[in-house]
Amino acid sequence: MTDEYVIETRGLTKVFGAKRAVDDLNLQVRRGSVFGFLGPNGAGKTTTIKMLLGLTKPTSGEARVLGLDVRERSVEVRRRVGVVAEDAPLYDHMTVAETLAFASRLAADWDDQRAAKYMDIFRLPMQARVRDLSRGMRGQLALILALTPEPELLILDEPTAGLDPVMRREFLSTVLDEVTARGGTVFMSSHVLAEVERVADTVGIINKGKLLMVKDMTELKETEKKVRVHFQVEPDPAIFQHPGIASVEGQGRRYIVTVTSDLEGVLERLRTVPHFVIDVVDLNLEEIFMQYTGGKSGVRIQ
Repeated sequence: MTDEYVIETRGLTKVFGAKRAVDDLNLQVRRGSVFGFLGPNGAGKTTTIKMLLGLTKPTSGEARVLGLDVRERSVEVRRRVGVVAEDAPLYDHMTVAETLAFASRLAADWDDQRAAKYMDIFRLPMQARVRDLSRGMRGQLALILALTPEPELLILDEPTAGLDPVMRREFLSTVLDEVTARGGTVFMSSHVLAEVERVADTVGIINKGKLLMVKDMTELKETEKKVRVHFQVEPDPAIFQHPGIASVEGQGRRYIVTVTSDLEGVLERLRTVPHFVIDVVDLNLEEIFMQYTGGKSGVRIQ
């Protein structure tokens, strides 16, 4: 395990009874990146995050965060990592001002000027008690608490849940840019795939505890395509037997072919059959996600 990565896991596994919540996870997150960690509900995302923070003990395997073994040095990991979860714990009886003051006494790298800057962004009422804040405001306060000490690694589990569209855009365009500009790393789990697509430079997809793929966003967009083809004759099904083809939909002579690699090789193969048209269509992250997690109809080939 090297300094190039702020998160590294090997064979990381968590079993609850008969369920393998996380199954043999091998993951590397580069320093200075924004990593989008995606998966359906129950895929293993939150369990993974809890293991990375030392809050849940792995059944087997190992994990290092910022070069630290999470089994042996979980307290130091949590001290150096900023965390924002959808259900972030806060003291309901405190005011916003009291919460900030309390946090400033606990965090060695707390900076009141940075806190004030984020307060200006989110415009929280300083004298309001936490219990009276909306869900979105609670999330904003949790973000301020996590960001102000300028952690080396920021872990976000559904960070924009409850935020309105304006605040979500402010968070993504301002906060994440600031974190990466100073060399920090963001590990972000979110169901809002359009947001992840905007900010992530690397994406990993997990489902049923298994890591299905990790790709740079640029590579993902270049390799993951749909090909619409209208053949002149009924094709032999064997034409679709290619490692780069993930699924095929259609009937008769019209097909939609989902390609995950070797686009040129797939096109060359399809062109061997007389055809009227072959059209390559770009996919957005949501369409790619649905393909990997089985949320789209079609015959799986791979």
